[in-house]
Amino acid sequence: MSKPGRFPTILLTALLVCTSQAIAQENSATEKLTKQSEQFKEQILQVADNVYVAVGYSVSNVSMIVGDDGIIIVDTGMMGEAASKIAKKFREITDKPVKAIIYTHSHGDHTGGAPAFLGSERPQIWAHINFGSEARPWKAGGLTYQNVRGARQAGFKLPPEERINNGVAPVRYPKRGGEVFSSNEGTSPTHFLEGDRKVIKVAGVKLELTSSPGETNDGISVWYPAGKVLFAGDSFYRSFPNLYAIRGTPNRSVRLWAESLGRMADKDAVALVGGHTNPILGADEVKQVLTDYRDAVQFIHDKTVEGINKGLTPDELVEYVQLPERLTSSEYLQPFYGHPAWGVRQTFSNYLGWFDGNASNLFPLPPKAEAERVAKLAGGKDKLLESAKEALAENDSQWAAQLADHLLAINKNNAEARQIKAEALTNLAHNMVNATARNYYLTVARELRKQVSEAGAEARPRQPQKPQKTTTIASIGDAVMKKIDLALPDELYQGYLFWHQADELATDVVNYAMLLDAEGKVVHRWDTDLTGGGHTSYLLKSGGLLRMGIRDRRYVAGQPVAATDTLQITDTTGQAVWELNAKNIDINGNKITFHHDMLPMSNGNILILIYEEISSKEAAAAGWSAGKGKTVWSDGVLEIKPDLKKSSYEIVWYWRFIDHMIQDQNTKAANYGVIADHPEKIDGHFPESYAPMNAVRQHLNSLDYHAGMDQIVISSFIYNEIWVIDHSTTIEQAAGSAGGRRGKGGELLFRYGNPAAYARGTEKDRLFQNQHDANWIDEGLPGAGNILVFNNNTGMGGIARVGTGGAAAAVTQEQLKGISNVHEISPTVDDDRRYVVGKSGTFKARQIWFWKNDDFFAPFQGGARRLPNGNTLLTDTVGKRVWEVAPDGDVVVRYKGPAPTFKAFKYSAEQVADLLE
Repeated sequence: MSKPGRFPTILLTALLVCTSQAIAQENSATEKLTKQSEQFKEQILQVADNVYVAVGYSVSNVSMIVGDDGIIIVDTGMMGEAASKIAKKFREITDKPVKAIIYTHSHGDHTGGAPAFLGSERPQIWAHINFGSEARPWKAGGLTYQNVRGARQAGFKLPPEERINNGVAPVRYPKRGGEVFSSNEGTSPTHFLEGDRKVIKVAGVKLELTSSPGETNDGISVWYPAGKVLFAGDSFYRSFPNLYAIRGTPNRSVRLWAESLGRMADKDAVALVGGHTNPILGADEVKQVLTDYRDAVQFIHDKTVEGINKGLTPDELVEYVQLPERLTSSEYLQPFYGHPAWGVRQTFSNYLGWFDGNASNLFPLPPKAEAERVAKLAGGKDKLLESAKEALAENDSQWAAQLADHLLAINKNNAEARQIKAEALTNLAHNMVNATARNYYLTVARELRKQVSEAGAEARPRQPQKPQKTTTIASIGDAVMKKIDLALPDELYQGYLFWHQADELATDVVNYAMLLDAEGKVVHRWDTDLTGGGHTSYLLKSGGLLRMGIRDRRYVAGQPVAATDTLQITDTTGQAVWELNAKNIDINGNKITFHHDMLPMSNGNILILIYEEISSKEAAAAGWSAGKGKTVWSDGVLEIKPDLKKSSYEIVWYWRFIDHMIQDQNTKAANYGVIADHPEKIDGHFPESYAPMNAVRQHLNSLDYHAGMDQIVISSFIYNEIWVIDHSTTIEQAAGSAGGRRGKGGELLFRYGNPAAYARGTEKDRLFQNQHDANWIDEGLPGAGNILVFNNNTGMGGIARVGTGGAAAAVTQEQLKGISNVHEISPTVDDDRRYVVGKSGTFKARQIWFWKNDDFFAPFQGGARRLPNGNTLLTDTVGKRVWEVAPDGDVVVRYKGPAPTFKAFKYSAEQVADLLE
């Protein structure tokens, strides 16, 4: 028997291996949950005349009712890509315009896809008068932690192989940032249900909207009497209802939910369309399902109240309230998503709040004090640890987790306790049919193992540390490409493909990079000790990398999208030879983080995009209202001079967004003015309807440098523009409007893509939508000096396309819905090489090359890079795809890669000769 307090490595390793094997095996729980995935098969179902439901394309159902001169959409799905796919399918049925959109409630998985259905005419958008009420307490109180719990519940941080489904929805990963409980820009409700019931008529279709509180207090059910179809929103789906969401929710009234279901059951519906899973068809079946569903919710409420009146505590009530067998056996009430026990606790909390009625719990001991006493009772911490090990070995996983909690309350850094709890939670997940609980268990287990790993890394000296091999990074000689489709071998650029991990949403993935040969085999790799993706890595002439990632996740927690804290230069193995942490940088005394993109300069310096945290006072002085938080974030560009020998650095130049704003809302601020009169400045409130995530408005996502002109081009995701600024300025000049080679200080020299951003155009003039990777084509390459822009085109409005040689965006208009495109432009300059503003008041550029393909859509990040033979290398980050296309637009080769990558590059054999083994 091992000595108290020691957990043998062999035993721990064995437990890890056994648990991992167990997760992969089928049991009754995983079989049931896996079978539930049949509900998410992508299909368009006709449930009545003129009524169609799209199932499985998005995390929620999207419905279409075809009327006389238009259509009505009930809920819109979550992501633009999925919504666009649904819209395309619906257009195969009818080309009638959308006359109305109805939100059954405000959750983002039902509202986020609305832009795909807007069309040229703005439709009516109907919602409950309390639309968004669930999120209001959070926003008013400044709460953000529900996002962490929400990601755990949804399994967003789990690798795909560990996710089965989300109980009532297929596995999806969010592809872009944004608020969960609101509609997107331009898709807010315009019409409201203000009472209990309202009859509306749209496109000749009569509909009855009924207030149906349940999962949210802003719920609406939609009754289509002509077809006897009932759209229930999230009041119904094929699972026990989520009477309480473990991510944390404001009050969900179980009693009102039951009442809503009762009213629905009274309808003579022949088709029931829930917010998720397949519709129910047949009058008898619909009646029975809604009755059982109502009875189950009502039973939870009534039996819990009965127990409360007997003085039972929540823990006792969970045992006391047991659904009748006729309800527990119903296929529609299996706990895939919600759970009866959570409904019991929700009901208690709704009526009586946090106090369980036990006098001992009025002022209980703090967790650490209680844990110390429990340890003493057990005979000491070592005995307590032994008990936890024994419980784990005996598969008493819940008890093992609770004992581990006591140990962690005493010492949160107890690695053995973390491992025990991680394994206990993994075991619990293995036997859990509830998808949200399963995801939560597995995510927390993953976090605990990560903490153990990080603690071990911190205990070891970082230099001259050799990076640990990780199974995530393939070995030399491994074939990692999922697919290589070589269509035109004679036109292929013969080179080595540089592929780096760039999964922005998975902050715990290793930030590795690989060099691949023509067969997709690894010829060189760079290991790493950083995590976090969504960022570019660059191959240096030395054979090392310039990269960034996350060292301290606590430092970047709660910050805007893609924030990182560490910048590195590595050797050829990936080991850091120089490192800079953002927390050590001091600019105006404000907190700094890196994000999205950086660039090695020929002089050895580094340009990098930064977020600068500024106070609300400083923002107000600039006339800037960028959110309700105490701080706002201003983007900027930083130039760093690294000293590898001394492991030091120097800030030699920077440019700040906030220094170059103009606004027309605060007359007292110094930068008040007329937007259209100052195209060299940036409207700090554009667009007015944009609600900034984490109080950041500009969201710069790429930069590039032209040494000959000494200028920088940057891309703004929010403004849908690329901007050119003068780098020849001093720091002082970069903050002002004079100085530098062009005499304009840090003001914009050129801007392109969306004239509306400076009040010299409208939506129809917009060329770009959420573009990335604006870069000058390097000297010596075909098109040198032109600018390539990868236009994700995630917006669904009219996107202008300029044909080759066209003079302005208005020359040709084309709807490019769900199709990304690439623009090569040549800015128009005068004899003094100054950028020219045309008669329309907008900056002029000539379109040199335009590319699109119906099968290529990158909804979130991407890149375009010119190759020496004139081909262009295109990246779809989320799709893990890289295409090489010829100048005539033909696809030369399609690569399906091992991981998301932001920008892919190809290098000649001569360039990487020293790295080939």
